[in-house]
Amino acid sequence: MKEMQGMFRGSRPDVKKAIMKAAKHFEEEFNLEAKPLCIEELSYGFPLWIAKFKEVGSPSLRTSMSYGKTPISIWWEILKSLFGLSDHTFPLLFFSAMTQSGKGKNFYKALEIYKALEKKFENIFQEDAIFLYPTHPEPAPHFFTTIPKAKNAGHACIFNILGFPCTAVPAGLSEGLPISIQVISGPLKDHLTIAAAQELDKIFGGWKSPCSIRV
Repeated sequence: MKEMQGMFRGSRPDVKKAIMKAAKHFEEEFNLEAKPLCIEELSYGFPLWIAKFKEVGSPSLRTSMSYGKTPISIWWEILKSLFGLSDHTFPLLFFSAMTQSGKGKNFYKALEIYKALEKKFENIFQEDAIFLYPTHPEPAPHFFTTIPKAKNAGHACIFNILGFPCTAVPAGLSEGLPISIQVISGPLKDHLTIAAAQELDKIFGGWKSPCSIRV
């Protein structure tokens, strides 16, 4: 089995160190070959995720937030949220407004990029292999910062759309906040991602609370 790690430009140093630590562990413990990969298409994870939802006719965020009733007015809800009067968070409303556009030129370009990305991973997973990639390029963010850093969500959601099994592994704390690694493998190879996650729990110590717990 081969083990591969994504090149993670833009990731915080602690996240990069966690990936390198995981790769080194598999190399030393199981005599596996770790290969760094630079997959440019992964930088488009978030827009690819949106495009694939549109392609299959998935209900919009606006529809989902209406709970089966008359669709809400996104801009009215955004105004209400500024005064704490909306039932929805501002980031959710913001992303709903962003994703309301139709299938323009960028939509078809995104689908082309998606096909190229899918092909690359199909080639990678022709043999037993795992791919290590940050769940998020930095520690857990404050929810308002998800707006200027929307692309970061692509780290996780892209593998849901690709349909590959993926297991998130806690990798300790950075600046007192959680960080984690994703273990991805080929179709129907969930057993590989889970086995790798169990192994990584040994070196990272499993989940750690970022604060004291009182019961």
